[in-house]
Amino acid sequence: MLRLLIGLGLILLVTGCAGSGVAGGNTNANGAPAAQMATATPYPTAEAAARRTATVQRGTVEQVYTFNARWLPRDQYRLSFEINGTIRSVNVRRNDTITAGTLLADYQIEDLEAQLEREELDLETALFRLNNGDSGGSDPVVSAQFSLANARLQLQLEQDGLDWTGVANARAGVTDAERALDQAQRAYDNAVSDPTTPGDTIYQLYQGLEDARSRLRSAQNSYFSAAQSYNNARARLRGSENSVLQSEIQLQDAIEGSGQNFEQVQAVRAAQNAVNATRDKIAKSSLFSPINGVVLSVDIAPGDQAEAFVSVITIALPDPKEAVAEGLPFNDIQRLSVGDLGICRINNPELAVQCVIRDLPLTSNEADTSVRVAATLPEAASGQAVEVEMPLETREGVLWLPPGYIRTFQNRTFVIVLTEEGEFVRDVVVGLRTEEREEIVSGLTEGEVIVAP
Repeated sequence: MLRLLIGLGLILLVTGCAGSGVAGGNTNANGAPAAQMATATPYPTAEAAARRTATVQRGTVEQVYTFNARWLPRDQYRLSFEINGTIRSVNVRRNDTITAGTLLADYQIEDLEAQLEREELDLETALFRLNNGDSGGSDPVVSAQFSLANARLQLQLEQDGLDWTGVANARAGVTDAERALDQAQRAYDNAVSDPTTPGDTIYQLYQGLEDARSRLRSAQNSYFSAAQSYNNARARLRGSENSVLQSEIQLQDAIEGSGQNFEQVQAVRAAQNAVNATRDKIAKSSLFSPINGVVLSVDIAPGDQAEAFVSVITIALPDPKEAVAEGLPFNDIQRLSVGDLGICRINNPELAVQCVIRDLPLTSNEADTSVRVAATLPEAASGQAVEVEMPLETREGVLWLPPGYIRTFQNRTFVIVLTEEGEFVRDVVVGLRTEEREEIVSGLTEGEVIVAP
């Protein structure tokens, strides 16, 4: 800064003396003082050649936000228990392939299992006391109990056979076919609009467009078929639920009409309710996979305390995949918008493709605060690092300088312009500043040479 102040002072001093002549010294042939012309003196002449310089150029100044992501499945499911508990076992690890119904983890429920045995024994005892003394023929209570057991078994079979993953996969197939049709349509439209496109190329693109339409129709038919099968299964499931309800009512009627005293009837009801409650706790203490997929993360280990409805295992459908960035500052996330176009890069193999912001968290309090970027990277492996570059602001056809050539002193923004006559101070107005370029709004022209501090 000291050298800058001295340089400015000398430049102003030279400029101030440029308009006055020098008296004395040289005279002309008549004895009169000879006039001297003031000349600009470059400052400092010796240092100017050694200092860095840059030429004012015209081009694009672009502010880019770069962040790291991982290539992960798009459709993810964060699983949690419905009650608090202590983890007994974890049966999967990250990257494991799983099928629907796989037991992923469970709680330490030895005490619940022992309690269930006691309660089932109590229920049997209560039923025996209720039915004690009956003779001949089939006991209505026992018959109703068997009917209820069979109805519950059928309900369980219907629940296990409810293939909602088939509907989800079929819907994903429709989405992929729609995307492929859109790409084929754009390729065909671009070729038709270009008069230089050969006719055979247009014909091939048209055939590709027709094939994409055919695949979309096929995918839609598969989806409609899967949806119909799912709806039929749901209808059968509702019928099984009604059968269970009817069997429960029949059992209650049988118990109430058995001719036994009120205390025995109440004992059976209490024992049955206790068994049902314990079975429900045991069911909620086990975590099963709802889909055929892969395990993305496991956040628990045996002995850990788990809280109800807090995600402990994340699973996903294997495909499609996208770039997922987690842990970004929310202030940076707010600078992005869904639909923003950018560039996604991978290193092995080296590849850069256009990508788009697909999903953003609306608030920092959301359970999933990841940024999701859609791209086409068939060469990328699952979990591979992806570098994402998203332009935030772009100025095209503007003047710019590299960083480090613009100076600010006492609320004044200026540069030192190098000319044949020397160095001169020039005020400038600066626009967009990035790590590589700084926009010059006014004060300079293209081609001028600027001296670094």
